[in-house]
Amino acid sequence: MADPYFGREQTKAKHFILKSYLQALAFKVLNFSDVTYVDGFSGPWESKTEDFSDSSFMIAIHVLKDAQSQVLARTGNRRQIKCFFSEKNAKAYSLLASAVAEFHRPEDGFEIKTYEGNFEDAVGAIRSFVGTSFPLIFIDPTGWKGYPFDKIRPLFARAKCEVLINFMYDFINRFAHSPDPETIESLAPILGGPDWPNRLDRDIPRGLAVEKLFRDTLQKAGNFEFVVSTKIDKATAERPHFFIAYGTKSAEGLKTFRRIEYEALRRHAKSRANAIEAKREERLNVADMFAGHRAELSEATVEEIVAEQRRLAADHMLELLVQQGALKFSQVVPALLQPFMLRETNVKDICVDLAKVGKIENVWGSGNRKPREEDVIRLRPQR
Repeated sequence: MADPYFGREQTKAKHFILKSYLQALAFKVLNFSDVTYVDGFSGPWESKTEDFSDSSFMIAIHVLKDAQSQVLARTGNRRQIKCFFSEKNAKAYSLLASAVAEFHRPEDGFEIKTYEGNFEDAVGAIRSFVGTSFPLIFIDPTGWKGYPFDKIRPLFARAKCEVLINFMYDFINRFAHSPDPETIESLAPILGGPDWPNRLDRDIPRGLAVEKLFRDTLQKAGNFEFVVSTKIDKATAERPHFFIAYGTKSAEGLKTFRRIEYEALRRHAKSRANAIEAKREERLNVADMFAGHRAELSEATVEEIVAEQRRLAADHMLELLVQQGALKFSQVVPALLQPFMLRETNVKDICVDLAKVGKIENVWGSGNRKPREEDVIRLRPQR
């Protein structure tokens, strides 16, 4: 069977993040709550399989059904799963509704609702459908319209909820420099108002500044504790295609997302290397005996990025300790994972390294021990 993601390597990375994060969330949340998955722009679009297994809505259905059955087998408790799929295109909606109908089984605790229309107009229906369950909201538009934060803000009102948004960087970046009033106005709903050009960070390229402002606006709109994003590069070009923004009110969620992000970027690096080689072979009509080695080098680049992020994070941690004094390790982790592309294990290694050079105290012991949640991290007095 041909790879359904051939030529869609960016989508493969996006779906890996969605599948992996939804799986991790479901297994954890189903221990104490029902779960609702909300897909704001369901499609299907560009699916290459007859059963739509390479679409976000079918990925979610299979992940959630599997999690529900495993939790039932382990605990004897059947938690309710709900899926809300929204699509405004009539042809796509017809395919969607037909594809998901067989999985709608309320008697088995698996309920599906489809909505034909604009996502922003479905807010009331979604809130009613979610009820008291834990919602994960996935927003994957083809542009930047259709999810104005002022209108969808109520979806984020619950004390516990999370969101994944595909920020269409490559598309938005083409228009971010435009002085056209209509373009500026069209971006206002996701950037905090029509004055957004005046609130951009001038120290970074304009496209990246827009993406940063988007995250800041999302954080305020949803009252999220943490908002981070993962850059997914084009398959055969050295520039971003889109960013997956993630908002959560939980430090545990942040830690899980950063762990999945790392694996997604490693996989995408290998996919990009293979795509570049396939393009080269097509152009030259000759195979590259070093293709596998090139894929390994691409994965190594991810490790180089992590190493640089660790260096910057170590300096940042020392600054935090100077400003705030002693901090529990459980506080240090989110303080570093929010601004830096790192995992909790990286933060532990940073602490170990700083203790070895005498910058902070080692309060976790010798050997292979590393900091634990309650360990207090503090600067080591300098003589």
